Amino acid sequence: MDPVQSSPPRPDDRRERAITELIDAVADQQEALARILESEHRKIDRAVAITGTDVDDLVQIDDSVARILAAITRLELALQLKLDLFRDCLCPEALCCGYRTTCGQ
Repeated sequence: MDPVQSSPPRPDDRRERAITELIDAVADQQEALARILESEHRKIDRAVAITGTDVDDLVQIDDSVARILAAITRLELALQLKLDLFRDCLCPEALCCGYRTTCGQ
């Protein structure tokens, strides 16, 4: 049986694939940030569950969590800005009804 030869990808296909991969990378980064938030939640739960936890220790944990939340907020903003770069690049506005996955339909 002869191997099936495919035509080289069109430039539009490569562009769309690159955009999709960048959006997937942003989603992966958001999942990682969610895991960090979950870890911070567990840290707070453990600290509160320990009987005899000193107030100073709780304040220190609170400060640590606040720094992590501030950093995650900045990272989420950066990720949102990355996504905004691709908001209108897959198809002209005239073809879209606000959903980039349904262009031309």
